[in-house]
Amino acid sequence: MTGTNRIRIATTDSAEALDIACSEVESAVGLPVKAELQEIEGGCLILELRLGTEHVHVPPPSRLAMVVDKAVPNIEVLSAWREPSASCGSARPCDAVLAVPRDAMPPLALRAVSDNVATAQWEVSDRSWHLAVPFVNATKAGIVGLAHRRGYSFRFTSLDAAAIRIGLAS
Repeated sequence: MTGTNRIRIATTDSAEALDIACSEVESAVGLPVKAELQEIEGGCLILELRLGTEHVHVPPPSRLAMVVDKAVPNIEVLSAWREPSASCGSARPCDAVLAVPRDAMPPLALRAVSDNVATAQWEVSDRSWHLAVPFVNATKAGIVGLAHRRGYSFRFTSLDAAAIRIGLAS
């Protein structure tokens, strides 16, 4: 079956947590790792990572998850799955689009731009998930799409981020 292996992990959030987690997972499984989405909730960072590519045969996601769980003590594996190859998907509009002059951005958008990965964060004050999706357009000008959802159980996924990225490209 073709597709890409995905793993969802949790670790303590810090300035370099994304890079450290990706490096440790890559070292454990011996495959390229790409962060597709990071989720910040309090002091915890939850990452959705793509393991390998769909063009290279890799072990089943459950086996990769076991390897990470045993080899990396400061990372908790939350789930692992194989995502089937999919078409581009459809564009999703976002609530706002900001240009990248960093001084006018909310902290979530700054984090997404700095880490160069779609970033979601739970805001207790308005009981909403907020998502910032960085994108560099054809003119090399950076923009960030922002979206939000009310209700804790309505988390964003990497598919939501990809749909917003498609919308930003159009």
